[in-house]
This record gives sequence, C-alpha cells and structure tokens, in this order.
Amino acid sequence: MPDCEIVLDPKNCELSKSFLNGTLKEIMSCLKAECGSLFLFDSRTDELVLNNFYNSQPLAIKGLRRKVGQGICGKVIRLREPVLVKDIDRDIRFHRNGFKHYRTGSFMAIPLFVHDSSFGLINIGDKTSGEQFSEKDLAFAVALAKLACRIIENLLDSSKIRKENERLFREKSLLEKYASVGKMASGIVHKIANPLDGVIRFANMLSGQMDYDPRSSGYLCGIKEGLGRIRDITMSLCNFGRQFKITPNREQFDEDVNKLLDDSLTIFQDRISGRISIKKSYRKKLPKVADRGLQQVFINLIKNALDAMSGAGELEICTGLKNNHLVIAIKDSGHGILPEVREHIFEPFFTTKGQEKGAGLGLSICKEIVNGYQGQIIVQSKPGKGAEFCVSIPILGRQEKP
Repeated sequence: MPDCEIVLDPKNCELSKSFLNGTLKEIMSCLKAECGSLFLFDSRTDELVLNNFYNSQPLAIKGLRRKVGQGICGKVIRLREPVLVKDIDRDIRFHRNGFKHYRTGSFMAIPLFVHDSSFGLINIGDKTSGEQFSEKDLAFAVALAKLACRIIENLLDSSKIRKENERLFREKSLLEKYASVGKMASGIVHKIANPLDGVIRFANMLSGQMDYDPRSSGYLCGIKEGLGRIRDITMSLCNFGRQFKITPNREQFDEDVNKLLDDSLTIFQDRISGRISIKKSYRKKLPKVADRGLQQVFINLIKNALDAMSGAGELEICTGLKNNHLVIAIKDSGHGILPEVREHIFEPFFTTKGQEKGAGLGLSICKEIVNGYQGQIIVQSKPGKGAEFCVSIPILGRQEKP
C-alpha cells in the first residue's frame, strides 16, 4: 500500500522534528549508545533525508538522502519492520552483500509511522561498553519510538481540529454577513421593484404605440434590455445568501454560453476598443443553459479583469466541456491578486477598490449565482502575472443536449 503524504504546518513540523530528536537522544542515553541518527521521510521524492546525527566524532553528513529500498535505512522503510543487527560481520543478511563499509558492528533501525504512513526512521549504533544490542534493547527502542509517533499523531489531530474550528468560525462570520446583506437586499428590492416595473410597463406600451423607425426602435430595444438587466440584478441581490438549485423541469435551457459572453463583452466595447486585445477560444455546440444570473457573473468577471489591466492588456476567454461540466475561464494579464487577498475575495463587502467603485458585493454575488447551478468558481493568480477565474457548471437534465 503506498504511503499517504503527512502534511504538517511549519510550526508543528519543527515541533515534531524537535520531539523526535529528543526521543533519539533518550534512547541513546538509556541504551548507552555511541551514535544515533534521525531520518525523515520525504514523500515528494520517496526518499529518507538525514535530519540529525549524533556521534562522538563530528560528521558533516546532514541532509544525506536515501531512496526507499537503498541501503539498510531504505530497506527497513520498505519492509516496514524494525531491524536488529547484533554483529554485522556474522549477520548472514549483510555478509558479502555490499555492506562492508558500515563502521558500526551492532545497531538497530526503527521505522517511524504516523497514521500508518512512513514518517521517518531512527538508527541506534554501538554501545559504549562494546556489548551487542539485544532483543530487549530493540523492544525498548521500538516502544519509545511508537510512543513518540502516537504523540505526533495527536499533534496532527489537534491541529486538524483547530483548523476545522477556524474554518467554522470563518463560515459563521460569512453567514452573519450574508444575513446582513439579505436584510439590505430586501429593502433595496422593495424600493426599486415598483418604480422599475412601472418603467418597464411604460416602455412596452411605448414600443407598441410608436411608428416603426429603425433607429428609435433600436434605442427603445436597448432601453428595455437595460431595464431587464437591472431587474435581474436586483433579483440576484435579493437571492443573495440563499442556497438554490436548478430545477430542469421549470427552466428554459435556451441560452448559449458563448453568446452570453459575447453580449457581456459588448457592454464594455468602449473600454476594450484599441487598448485591450481579446483572445477567444470557444468550443462550438455547447449544451444550452438557463440564465439565472449567469450573464451577470460574466459581466462582473470581465469588468474586474478590465479594472485589473488598467486600460491595456490581453483578455482571454475560453469555454469547453470537462468531466460532464461546462467550463468558462476568464483570464487577464493584469496586476494579479496577493495570496492574502485571494482567500477573501468572495466574501461580501470585501474590496480592494475605493468605496466609490463598489461595495464589495460583485464576486460574492457571482459565487452565490454559481452555487445556484451547483457549480463552483475558482481563482488562480500570482502577483504581477494576472488572474484567471474559472466557472464550472454541471450539465443537468435537459442541458445534456445542445
């Protein structure tokens, strides 16, 4: 069975190393051993790395590496069993087998396992009295090593519990923010809904009564589309903080994702023209979707990308299918996002822009809309190297056919 990687945060990692080095010293002291070493397992390279070495003679070998299966240490890790060598010259496992260079005559190698995964190895060599190590000595060293591993397991478990508590606290804070946004949204929608419905109704009446004129009709059509978008935005704000699911039987899956993206780009034509290069990589014949705020997601992401590029750069938009999901990626060549900012960007009211440029709700609303599709939105970015937002939406029900 392959080992799983044991991940420790820096603080716990140093604490574990210090504790194991203390365990090594304690075993050496109790058994009156002349030398000892601690190797730690690096799962990335499948190697044992010498962390510390104690000997009556100073040796500059810290950082020495041994592949699993290489040398006695590597073989012990592979076999997952401790080894006792009373006399290497008489031990048939090592006689004429390439181990004549070992200076220790009697030694023990004890593998260390944390949650049943390789963590390292302790070597104990040569008693100061010249006597051989015994089975009783090995049993003592193994018991002490297992106790040390159990303590490290508890350290790992307590660290996981602490991180989970921190995550729950962050989620609680977010839920409180969601609740405040919900109260604010209900007030906004109530104040906007009635006059907005009236304006839309009058626009429709005017459209039916005016004489046909291509230019005027185009203007009026634009007015109606803009009013409809305002209505959709207010409803999205009203739905903010709620968990909802797409119900295929009641939805009209008639929106082309590629067209929604192109329509969103059109809104920013004045900002794009001559200064921003657009690179499109659209997959043809994608499944149709129901637009429950999806275009608003695209508009927000494109706007943020343009803001990040400060008027010049490249905007790349890709669409495709992956693992039965619609995937839309929007990438800019802007200033990028700092790690400490990236972990908060989907929180309501969080913004790095001035208050005159927004209330910090754009990405929060985007995330909630995508959650409504049972999808996810992920950001990848490095400072100075732009940012990429990837929206992934599962293909459900009637969406399966384009």
